[in-house]
Amino acid sequence: MAATGRSRHQADLRKNRRQPLHYPAWIVIGPEQPPHKCMLSDVSNTGAKMMIQGDLEPPPEFILFLSAEGKTRRNCRIVWRDGASLGVEFTRGPLAV
Repeated sequence: MAATGRSRHQADLRKNRRQPLHYPAWIVIGPEQPPHKCMLSDVSNTGAKMMIQGDLEPPPEFILFLSAEGKTRRNCRIVWRDGASLGVEFTRGPLAV
């Protein structure tokens, strides 16, 4: 299911090159919610592809912790979804957690 109508198969149209990796991260969906572990499979300056674990249905926007302590984080907006895979765009602006 594509969140914006863009296909995830349009990778060659991206403005920023993505680097493949296998890196743990955590989705935070609210101040009283525990972080949910996910795995980044590629990343660029403007976004990432991730695999979510379990039955988590993240909201359209959330915070991604790139460390278990949450010291490094990114605001994210889902741009596509295909099962347990998500494509997110890093956004600016406040998201409180």
